Amino acid sequence: MTTRELLRNVRRWPGMYLGRSELSYGGLADFVMGLDLGTDGALLDGFRESLVLKLDYGDNLSWPALVRHLSRNGTETLADQTAADQTAVDCLFDLLDEFLAEASDRRRRHRIHHEYVQWLQRQSWYNQDLARFGSSPPPEMLDVDQARALLGVERTALFDLVVTGQLQLSRAGADVLFYRREVERLVP
Repeated sequence: MTTRELLRNVRRWPGMYLGRSELSYGGLADFVMGLDLGTDGALLDGFRESLVLKLDYGDNLSWPALVRHLSRNGTETLADQTAADQTAVDCLFDLLDEFLAEASDRRRRHRIHHEYVQWLQRQSWYNQDLARFGSSPPPEMLDVDQARALLGVERTALFDLVVTGQLQLSRAGADVLFYRREVERLVP
């Protein structure tokens, strides 16, 4: 049984899967998070990003909060909390079905991530250096040849240090880079 089929069954017969005939949004979100944990995060990889793209905001929110926003359909609040909860439940089932159908192909899942990164880069508040390097401005970086020269090692030995976890590499486009401070720490 696929996850989409499982979720359709949960929607039809919630008591059979969740022990309650009435679905609450929180209970369903917890169930879905459990399914995701069972796949080490692979199931919902890209789901939050797809929701941010739909809303065109909310990068600071978790996917359950984003679904709540989408379920409101532009209204600020629903007076009846029971109706709001049921609307969110229906919205989550619909969004998961759509996402899981799209993300069933690895290339389409990759496309979601690509579109999300492009969306991020268009945001005035987004700092690519901070996201990439953990600081802004970025720390001083060395290319492969500069790192090799500073350490006095061959190219293969440099990458052996990466594989053994002694040195961390980064990337800027096609260039493989090393943090100068990390390379200097290894200088004999």
